[in-house]
Amino acid sequence: MQGYRKRKKQSNGRVLLVVGLLFLLIVLSVVFWAIRYAPSKEMLGLSEFYQIKGNEAVLFINDEKIDRKEYAPAIVKDGEYYLQVNTLKNRIDRGYVYDSTENILRYATENSVINVNLGDDFYTVGRNSEKMPHKILQSDGDAVYVSLDFVRKQTDIQVLKAKKPNRLLVYKAGYKRSVAKITKNTEIRRFGGPKSKILKEVSEDETVDIIESYGSWTKVLTKDGVMGCIKSKALDPAKNVKVKSVLPKRTYQHIKMDEKVNLLWHQVTNKTANASIGNVLAKVKGINVISPTWFTLSDNKGGLTDVASLDYVRTCHNAGIQVWGLVSNLSQVNVDTASVLNVTSARDNLVNNLIGKAIAYDLDGINIDLEAIPKSAEDGYTQFIRELSIKCENNDLVLSVDNYSPTASSAHYNRDIQADYADYCIVMAYDEHYAGSEEAGSNASISFVKEAVEKTLKEVPADQVILGMPFYSRIWKSGKDGMKTETVSMLNNQKVLNDHKAEANWDEGVGQNYAEFTENDILWQFWLEDSKSLALKLNVMRDNRLAGGAFWKEGQESQDVWDVIETYMK
Repeated sequence: MQGYRKRKKQSNGRVLLVVGLLFLLIVLSVVFWAIRYAPSKEMLGLSEFYQIKGNEAVLFINDEKIDRKEYAPAIVKDGEYYLQVNTLKNRIDRGYVYDSTENILRYATENSVINVNLGDDFYTVGRNSEKMPHKILQSDGDAVYVSLDFVRKQTDIQVLKAKKPNRLLVYKAGYKRSVAKITKNTEIRRFGGPKSKILKEVSEDETVDIIESYGSWTKVLTKDGVMGCIKSKALDPAKNVKVKSVLPKRTYQHIKMDEKVNLLWHQVTNKTANASIGNVLAKVKGINVISPTWFTLSDNKGGLTDVASLDYVRTCHNAGIQVWGLVSNLSQVNVDTASVLNVTSARDNLVNNLIGKAIAYDLDGINIDLEAIPKSAEDGYTQFIRELSIKCENNDLVLSVDNYSPTASSAHYNRDIQADYADYCIVMAYDEHYAGSEEAGSNASISFVKEAVEKTLKEVPADQVILGMPFYSRIWKSGKDGMKTETVSMLNNQKVLNDHKAEANWDEGVGQNYAEFTENDILWQFWLEDSKSLALKLNVMRDNRLAGGAFWKEGQESQDVWDVIETYMK
């Protein structure tokens, strides 16, 4: 009996031990689960999270947080928010152009030019001035900042602001926000996951912008500029909300001809050459615009050389032909085109000089042929087109701008902005191969012309596009000393073939007649421009319903092209 009691006590002890161990295991499991899986209650302060410095403000543009490695954040001075010029120009509105030489900001609307000097609390529009309650332009270190209140007068945006730390949300009109309502009280965390620190506690029925979905977690942005992650199940389905305009829509006016533009470029290098205009008009057919090369940039202050003639204009007007004076930057090697365009006073002088010449010579329009514009002059060139166009419209002058066939290297010509301001954009669909080319080839194959038009139409409406076509061919000579090229006028095509006893045959691939022959170990390759190849190009103009055609240059054409041109211009 005594042995039985001892065994019973030992059995009870083992049971208690097992129960105790199980209880401890359960407790440890609960603790482990709590440590590993229970949502963290730890808060992360926004100042620490955003890592902003001094007077900076976190900047969001169309739901994207601006990374300081790419663009500067906003700043706050005297209670006013400011945007750094490059951030403003590159991310919100390309219309702002700052001249760091003269410390002037310019902005062009559809019909006026706004001017602000660094440190001023007022801006001018023409001869009128408007005062602001604070400085419009302020420098902060090496950077220049623009008042947000000033920006909102010109640029169609909506903004939201928050403090401690300073945050600024900018939404451009037309942007589509993806907005969702929060379905229960919850938290926004730094990362997706319950252990991530809390950035903000949010309440049921608040709305947030959806940035990105990670499955069970979603990245959102609150109205007060907190960007983090929330449980996806705490959100209603998102809806697209378009940001409404708060400013009137701009309407750009253009001066258009009632018929297709049929433009002939006339190279005039001195005043005496103007006397030939009567002979020129006597041999052409159907031309309604002539563009003489009269004006050239002469210095870095916006000066012009001038070989124009009022008698020339009168002769053209008597024949019912408009005159669009051409301005070029190619003949004066000592002129820095970038400086003329980027420095406000020089650009103003150039604009005013052109308008003055147009009025003095009773011109109908101005043709801009500024070539080899460097990327560094992008803003100045674009602003030049804006400012000149406004003055042209005020003086009933047609503004046309010559452009290369679109490539990445000429993207900074901003043809889409030209389309807003200029009346016509001329695509010079030639020089496909030129003296600097690595291989011999056509001056303007039909595929090159089609591609030039197709790419231009992505930026410019068809009724503003004029197709530029060549009156010259290109011949190549390749030998042991390398490769050389020269141009041959249409007029001299047959002479070249006769002199070398060569024959040209039609090449369907390039849409031109082609000749090839060898003399003295030199390979000659001759791509001809003639009335047949020109007809194909004119057909591209007609098929795309372009505004018309332009031809470089007078004196190089064969007489038979005028009948072809006249047919396509009807």
